[in-house]
Amino acid sequence: MEKLFEYETTVPESWVDHNGHMNDAEYNRAFSDAGMAWLSELGLGESKIEELSYTIFTLESHIVYQKEVFAQDEITVEIRLHDFDAKRLHVFMTLRNPKGDACATYEVMYMGMDQKAGRPAPFPEFFADAVKKYYDAQDNDAEIKELGRKIGIRR
Repeated sequence: MEKLFEYETTVPESWVDHNGHMNDAEYNRAFSDAGMAWLSELGLGESKIEELSYTIFTLESHIVYQKEVFAQDEITVEIRLHDFDAKRLHVFMTLRNPKGDACATYEVMYMGMDQKAGRPAPFPEFFADAVKKYYDAQDNDAEIKELGRKIGIRR
């Protein structure tokens, strides 16, 4: 198995809230930035998006917060492709602190979009090939307890 794509960044002071840890909205920013870097790594960067008038939209997402993250922490986001079809990607990300602890997870559904038509559209062939190659290279038997979680109060 090849190593999963990793996005690394450092938590700036501006991401920290009055509780002294990373604000919940900034986790979304970190995951979004990681996702865009991953898509670019697969060949769908800004210049290709402009050239093709084809992009990726976020349809739905879910964050599970597990541990606090603080200013100046170096964080890493690992990206796992859970499932895909001709125009959608079901992605699972894990944000880790410098010790390697899972601090948050992010489940997201992406949709390929034809920008000229303003409608969903199948992935360009080069991108579809890169998606399949990424999926085939990872461990697809991994159990992910946070995957598919729903919000609710257990009774």
